[in-house]
Parts: sequence; structure tokens; C-alpha cells
Amino acid sequence: MIKFLYTNIGRGHPFYLDGIVELLKQDGRLKIECHDVFEISKDPALMAWRMARWLYKIGSTDSIIGKWYNSIRDKSEYNKNGLAMRIMGQDLRKWFMSDDTPLVVDHPVLVGILRWKKNLIYQHGEIAVPPQAVVRGADYVFVPVKSSAIPFLDARYDKGQIIVSGLCIEPELVGKAERAFENRLKKIDGSEPLTGAFFSSGAEPASHVKKLILAAESVVQSDEKAIVFAQNKGKVESALANHFQIDSPRIILNSYKSREQLDSLTAKFFDQIDYIVAPSHERTNWALGLGLPMFILEPPIGPFAPLNKVALLQAEVAESISSPNEAKGFSK
Repeated sequence: MIKFLYTNIGRGHPFYLDGIVELLKQDGRLKIECHDVFEISKDPALMAWRMARWLYKIGSTDSIIGKWYNSIRDKSEYNKNGLAMRIMGQDLRKWFMSDDTPLVVDHPVLVGILRWKKNLIYQHGEIAVPPQAVVRGADYVFVPVKSSAIPFLDARYDKGQIIVSGLCIEPELVGKAERAFENRLKKIDGSEPLTGAFFSSGAEPASHVKKLILAAESVVQSDEKAIVFAQNKGKVESALANHFQIDSPRIILNSYKSREQLDSLTAKFFDQIDYIVAPSHERTNWALGLGLPMFILEPPIGPFAPLNKVALLQAEVAESISSPNEAKGFSK
């Protein structure tokens, strides 16, 4: 038996657990239980988690609350059991602290809440390891690459506690990656129009949405194809509908309601994708591991994105879209 605990706030952190769950289900030898903090938490704890989810959304805006939230998030210290963590964790501790069943969590705040629980495993799927992500108290930490292990070793984790898992990429995409890469090279070498995939983060910050739409428009005007993945009734979908006045066969809108639906749509269209336009969040792994050139939607928001951006630029697999003017001339 192995249990998984999701925050289910945003896409990145929960997404990293999805890959492990999927592979274990395919293997079939272990019984799996998946939970999320909203399912388990009650009363004040549930209210606190709902507030955290709302702040995640508002944190992507340029509002006073958004700026305040990001300044607080940049200073988060999950190694200290502060008031917010005590409230958010009161029901989680009742559920899990006395249970020796291995528990895999998707976020450093859950390591802080459940620290020193026996058989606690932290899945750190990001290349980037900002100080907030390094929390003591897990038995094991999964990291994607060797460089991501260094901050945990510096925080006095033993070498035997750090497991380098490889880049966190959807298993279905890995199976298609080699053939897609070969086809992509043929298109780039030839004269066939290229196809870009456009993604926002779960919070859909206005600065990203604007550049995404302008870049997609530039692609369509250049007789190339844009595949846009947008949350159902979200900001990207609304902006796309308002911006494009004609129905063009060169733009495909994929509207999704869940993380699972987004993954399914991505796999469906993956063979057509020649490059991606996205923030430097979880799809950083695609650029580094799938041979997919990436164009980074600026600015990097949150503690992970700036460090992921540095890794992408150093690997020379990405360029930035820093301004609306750059987005307008994207395909030129």
C-alpha cells in the first residue's frame, strides 16, 4: 500500500504526483490511495486551504493583494510550524501522523505540516529548488536531476535519502517522444509550416495571457498553426474568443476542465507540436527532455519560475517573450 496526498492548487505540483500514480497503476503490484487536502480538511482548516487556493489565483495579478501574496510566498518558511501551518494541518496530522503507510506529498508545505511522519516522501518535480522548497522532515526526497539534490544535501539530508528520478514527463509523451522528435527535425529542415502549442499557467496571469494571444495571432498571420490549450471558461479562452474575429483553420482551441483532460488533449496533439509557448513552470521538463524548443512567457511568477528560466536559457533550449511587441512579431 502507498498513499498520495495532493494540494490540488495549480497544476505543477499535483502534476508531478500524477506520473508516479500512473506508472504504479500500470505496474499493478501496489494498492494505491489518493487524497487531497480539500477532501480531508474541515472547518477552519478547509477555509485556510480555500484561502490559499484563492491567493494562488490572485497572486498572478498586479493587484495590491497579489503583490502582497507574492512577497509573503517568497519568504515562506515551511520548517517553522507557524499559525497558518498549524491551522491548515490540523486534520491532515490526525489522518496521517500515526499511520506508517508510505505517503508521497506534492508540496513543501505538506512536508512542513507532516514532518517526521514515518515513511514521508516528498516528490520535488521541479528543476529549480528555491529556499522555500527545502524542508526537513521527509524520509525520502525525489528530485529530477543531480543538481536539484544539492540544496537538500546542504540542508543535511543524507545521500541515501535523495533519489534522482529523472525529469518529470508524462509517461504517454515519453513513448511518443523519439518519433515526434524525428518528425519535427524533418519539418524544420523542410518548408512545411510549423505548429506551436500555447499554454498558460493555472493562474492565467494577465501578463502571460496577453503575450500568449498576440504570439498565437502572429503565428496564424504567418500561415503557420497554433494549438491553444485553455481552461474552460478561463481567461485564455475568453481572450482568444474576443481577439480572433475570424474562424481560422490555422488555430485550434483545446478547452479543458480538469488536469486529466488537459493531459489527454496534450497527448492527442503531441505529434503535431514543433515548439511550445508557456511560462517556465512544469513544462520546463519538456524543453529539457523532449527536444521541444520553448518560448518563455515573461515575467516568471513565483519562486520556481525564475530558476527554471535560468536552467532553460543555460541549456540553450529556450528564448523569452518579454514584451507585447516581441509577442506581436513572434513568428517573424
